[in-house]
Amino acid sequence: MSKLIIEKELVDSLRRGNEMAFELIFHRSKGKLKGFLKKVLPKDEDEESILQEIYLKLWSGRESIKADKNFETYLFAIARNMVIDVMRKKFHKQKYLEELYNQLKAGSKNNLDTLAHVEYSELERKIFELIEQLPEQRQIIFKLNRIDGLTYKEIAEKLEISENTVDSQIRKALTFLRSEMKHFLSLMLLMNI
Repeated sequence: MSKLIIEKELVDSLRRGNEMAFELIFHRSKGKLKGFLKKVLPKDEDEESILQEIYLKLWSGRESIKADKNFETYLFAIARNMVIDVMRKKFHKQKYLEELYNQLKAGSKNNLDTLAHVEYSELERKIFELIEQLPEQRQIIFKLNRIDGLTYKEIAEKLEISENTVDSQIRKALTFLRSEMKHFLSLMLLMNI
């Protein structure tokens, strides 16, 4: 792969907020970044939207770019961190679904029989459909914890609420989800999937 050449003057112009410099950097680096994303991201990830996020981050953090540092290293550090974030979220989502799956499986013999018939993707679809039914704040808190992997403390700081509120909202969300999933599984059993 060819070396990415971004002149120091172009980077300085970007740091000062020059949109033309940003556009030039975008056109010179997007191919290489896209190739990197294609290599490291799972096939089902949308590299275009992640590419856009990388450039948004570059633009919003342009003033903190160090003039004496290698620009390519800086740009690819943004990309690497974005990929790590995407993978972390994917891991937490998968881990949460597996935990819920195991909890439901352990819940009753009927659930075990039903789960043998319900496809994982159908179960996942139903869980996320139920999450969307939660009250707005509860839904945000729940997603931040169970999908994004934030701790109660991090959520409390981010949303400027108490950790007790976070705990209470997650407990209520879990109670709702367990109850609704039991109904869903019972219905699947009755339908003899």
